[in-house]
Amino acid sequence: MRIRFTISWKIGVGFGIFVVVTGILFFLTNGTLSEFRKINDRIDQELAPGLEELETLSREIGYSRTLLRHWATVQSREDNLEKTELKALLDVQIPQRLAGIESLSKEWPESDKARLDSLSHAIDQLFIVYAEVMHLLPDFESYDDPFSRMKVDYMMLPGEGFERTGVTVDRLTSALITSLRRRLANATGEMNALSDRLRFLAGNISVFVLVFGVIIAITVSRSIVRPVSELKRTLLYLGKGIYPRNTVKVTSDEIGDMAFAVNRLVDGLKKTREFSAKVGEGNFDAQYMPLSEDDELGYALLKMRDDLAANERLLERKVEERTNEVVQQKEEIERQKERVTELYKDLTDSINYAKRLQQTILPPREAILEMFPESFVLYRPRDIVSGDFYWFKTAGKKKMFAAVDCTGHGVPGAFMSLVGHNVLNQVTKVFTHPDHILNNLNRLAEEALRSEIDGQIQLSDGMDLALVVIDTDTLKMEYAGAYNPIYIIRRNELFQLAPDKFSIGSFQHGEKTYTKKEFQLESGDTIYAFSDGFVDQFGGPKNKKFLKKHFRELLMEISPLPMDQQQLKLNETLITWKKNLDQVDDILVIGVRV
Repeated sequence: MRIRFTISWKIGVGFGIFVVVTGILFFLTNGTLSEFRKINDRIDQELAPGLEELETLSREIGYSRTLLRHWATVQSREDNLEKTELKALLDVQIPQRLAGIESLSKEWPESDKARLDSLSHAIDQLFIVYAEVMHLLPDFESYDDPFSRMKVDYMMLPGEGFERTGVTVDRLTSALITSLRRRLANATGEMNALSDRLRFLAGNISVFVLVFGVIIAITVSRSIVRPVSELKRTLLYLGKGIYPRNTVKVTSDEIGDMAFAVNRLVDGLKKTREFSAKVGEGNFDAQYMPLSEDDELGYALLKMRDDLAANERLLERKVEERTNEVVQQKEEIERQKERVTELYKDLTDSINYAKRLQQTILPPREAILEMFPESFVLYRPRDIVSGDFYWFKTAGKKKMFAAVDCTGHGVPGAFMSLVGHNVLNQVTKVFTHPDHILNNLNRLAEEALRSEIDGQIQLSDGMDLALVVIDTDTLKMEYAGAYNPIYIIRRNELFQLAPDKFSIGSFQHGEKTYTKKEFQLESGDTIYAFSDGFVDQFGGPKNKKFLKKHFRELLMEISPLPMDQQQLKLNETLITWKKNLDQVDDILVIGVRV
């Protein structure tokens, strides 16, 4: 008896082989993946975190040694930033780091555990040296004690307690890091070997499955898939609006019946396309015969032909009417455009004139350098005119300057700056103490800016400023501020004088008074007064504000430079920070070195 290999039988055998091979592949792959996961978990939960914690610990200890050298050599106060950071490292960060490493060392070899115990003991010895130095030099005055300084200097000598214990810590840390790196490399090698084995198994079995799949596909294609593919290709062409060049071969089975229907459909669509093309060209006399009485598409095309003929006549009349309307509208638009252009030119001319008026109140560069040979002014209005302005004046042996930020920017801010400048000049004819100047500046500004609504005084405009007065004989500085602080930098240390938190013109005279802050300057000190435009500028990688902390760090960085280079560096930093973003406010920074 002859056995027939039917399509269903062939498909069943092929599927059975596929299931068996897939099961074998799954069994082998699952075992390999289990080993892979164990090694990966050891790397993720023990080796990699342990290595990272040890490297971080090494950096923190190295940084703590640098901070201790600074503590031992640089006379500073208790709240010095480096001292605060060292205390945080000793009290919190390094102990927490050691605790984390110990929790990760449970599965370590005994040799590494012993090294870790030795490292903890060496760090304790190092902290004892730290504590002795911090005890001998606890505050600013203790540095003047020669006995304390001599003991600290001895402890910091090469080969003594600080360096000897630090070398031991470095050696033990390096040994642990080397051991973990070696174990991590070994684990990675094991994972690579498992990966190679997995690729080998998957590759061989995949080739086996592929061969059987090709044999089954060829068999099925000859009997069913090939004629069905021809029908599918023809229908896909029709779905894209493409008429196939060749007809589908008609056979004496169900597939042949489908081929006959598709060939008839293609012929009918070709006739429909030819008729539609003639109608589209405007030939409304073209003839078309529907495929049958039920051919809805054919009758719809005949109705479309008649409707298009009627619409064409109607559109010709409407086009003529609309053309006349468009011509009239164009003439009106041209007249309005000329008027807008004229108004814009007048407005621009007025703003430029306001700019020239504002520039007359600003002291020239030569006058500023005559008062303060080492100084700069970074002045960047947001618009053509600005609400910020800078003011310099000499009164006998006293030199005064101020950075002023008026309400608003642009034209309104510029008018406020004119009012503020005139009032400052008027007040300083009588008063030279900054608190008296601001109190009387508020009084005169209130009179100039206030308005009354329903019998009550409304204060809607004002000024924020920082005012500095320097006695050239004694270098004694007096300061008063309305919202704007000043910074003094002396030998890499920044001092901030805080302002009063109310603006000029924001309250009635007598309700509040401004306070005076005094500061004894030394030769080489640099004073910075500024508005809030720089710190409020958006930009950077996250499009956020520059902020005061970042601004103070920038001033500390550039303070050793000559004043003209400081101005250049500030300007370059601002341009780099804001990139393509718009400037959000007027910007003013004054720097003076005494």
